[in-house]
Amino acid sequence: MECKLELSVFRFDAKTDFLPYYKKHFITIDRSLSVNDLLAQIKEEDGSFDYPKSDLAALKINGKALFSNVSIDGIINSFGKSLTLEPLNTKHVTKDMIINTDNFDKKFKLLEAFVDTKDKALYEQYIIYYYASSVLDFVEDFQGDALFAFAYDMIQKHPDRKREILEIVANEHTGVFLHVRLCKKIYPCGADVEKKITELKNEVIKHRPYANALVEKFSHHIDLM
Repeated sequence: MECKLELSVFRFDAKTDFLPYYKKHFITIDRSLSVNDLLAQIKEEDGSFDYPKSDLAALKINGKALFSNVSIDGIINSFGKSLTLEPLNTKHVTKDMIINTDNFDKKFKLLEAFVDTKDKALYEQYIIYYYASSVLDFVEDFQGDALFAFAYDMIQKHPDRKREILEIVANEHTGVFLHVRLCKKIYPCGADVEKKITELKNEVIKHRPYANALVEKFSHHIDLM
């Protein structure tokens, strides 16, 4: 079934633009298609528009981070027919929906010594969790929720490296205890990722990899229970 969408689309070219702006589009599209198809249709209307096209391409719609392979029908059911399309992070845009992901890639290096190189593909699957967190706006070196979910996975895969991994994510200034729930900032809500991060926090508290004020505070609370 076709429907008409009113779109406000973020536009910015780092090579030519001084400030970003939003362009209106009115698109008629079949609800059974994906957001990828919607982006392609915008491209047909405006050839200068660009967007990521990889298997893990992602963006934000009405403030929620999501992969662009999700269905239009689900988007309409959740957000309605008036949609704002933005890149995952408006501070690191290179062109429209495409961003520079160097900061995200850099965080993988924190655990690179304790995992296999091929494990990076799993880390990359958590990209929307990294950019959905508002903590990034306040803590520049925040390790990110993608790393925390990935750290949980790697502890299951490489249990012999558990202590080293916990030492990294337990960092008082940039680590897992700065995490805030992301369910309202991710589509669909990533309850499985929240569970992994909660269990990772519990592991840090249990093993206390090194002296850390936040860890000690949580540990003391648990000891009193």
